[in-house]
Amino acid sequence: MAGYKTYREKIRKAVKADHNGQIPERLELVIDRYATALEKLDSTNKTIDDDGYSIKEFGSSGQMVTKQHPLYNLSLQLEGICQTYAKMLGLTAAKAAVKTESQGDKKAEDSVEEYLRTIQG
Repeated sequence: MAGYKTYREKIRKAVKADHNGQIPERLELVIDRYATALEKLDSTNKTIDDDGYSIKEFGSSGQMVTKQHPLYNLSLQLEGICQTYAKMLGLTAAKAAVKTESQGDKKAEDSVEEYLRTIQG
């Protein structure tokens, strides 16, 4: 189980690789929160693994009842939070699409410029 510092270093390294060796200042807080969320997710999952995904409790009438581990929902929430932070940092396949210039755009631009030249004389 890695700690906060280990996660932070790995995330910073990945962000640097994506941003030409520099980390934008606006991403520092996201990096810190992402590392914290990963650490909490690890510790929560370790607790669940140690205890098991289901626990036995006594029901209202004294019978044994098997229930889902109370931390399981927290684990799912933390996974969602981690995924959101990863997307914000551009570390997933769900990165924002970058629009490339197409030939059609260039032809349309040239046509408009040509039309404006003919109007101007």
